[in-house]
Amino acid sequence: MALTPFMIDLVNKRVVIVGGGLVAERRMRCLLESGACVTVISPEIGEGIRALWEEGYVNWKQRHFEADDVADAFLIIVATNDPATNQTVIEAAPETSLVNVAADAEQGNIQFPAHLQQGKLSISIATNGASPMLAAKIKNRLATTYDRNYGDYVDFLYESRQLIKRSLLTKQTQTLLLRELLDESFKNKQKQMAIINWLKSLVKGEEHDERLGR
Repeated sequence: MALTPFMIDLVNKRVVIVGGGLVAERRMRCLLESGACVTVISPEIGEGIRALWEEGYVNWKQRHFEADDVADAFLIIVATNDPATNQTVIEAAPETSLVNVAADAEQGNIQFPAHLQQGKLSISIATNGASPMLAAKIKNRLATTYDRNYGDYVDFLYESRQLIKRSLLTKQTQTLLLRELLDESFKNKQKQMAIINWLKSLVKGEEHDERLGR
C-alpha cells in the first residue's frame, strides 16, 4: 500500500499518546510544536515528558490505558513497550482517528517521516518503513545544504510573495518577479533587504494612489 504524503494542521486537535518513554517523548515534542493538545496515558513517564507536564505543556493521566481514552481523539500515538497494550489501543481506536504505531508502523494509518525544518521550509523524508536509519541519513545530508540561512531565505521569499500579491503588477510580471527571486544571488541579506524595501514602497505608493482615486 502506497502512503500519501501531506501537511496537516493540528492546532487545538486532541492527540492521545499511550506510553511514557523516549519514543513517546520524541513524538510529543514534534506534536507540541504543531499546537496540538496532547494527553499522555501511562503509569510512569520519563524525565523529559515529566518536565513538559510540570510546565503545563501536556496533560498526564497516571494510569493504564482505558478504551474511553481515545474515544474522541483526532490522532493516537501507540508507543508502549508492551505488545498486548499496543494491540488493545489499536483495537480501541475509532475508525475516524489517525493512528501511529511506533513499534510497527504498518498497523497504523499514518507514519512519522524524518523531518527537517528551517524557517518556513519543511522537508520530510520517508522510506515507507524500509529503513528509518536511511531516512535519518538523508536528512543529515540535506541539513548541510538547507541550513538555517536557507530558512531565512525562504522567509524572505514568503514576505516578498505577500507584497507582490498585494501589488497592482500584472500577473505575468508577478510571475516573472517571483521566478527571478529564486536566483542564488538573492540569498544575500543586503539584496533581500533592498527588494523588500522596494516592494513595500511600491505597494504603499499604489495604495496611496488608490485612495486619491488615481
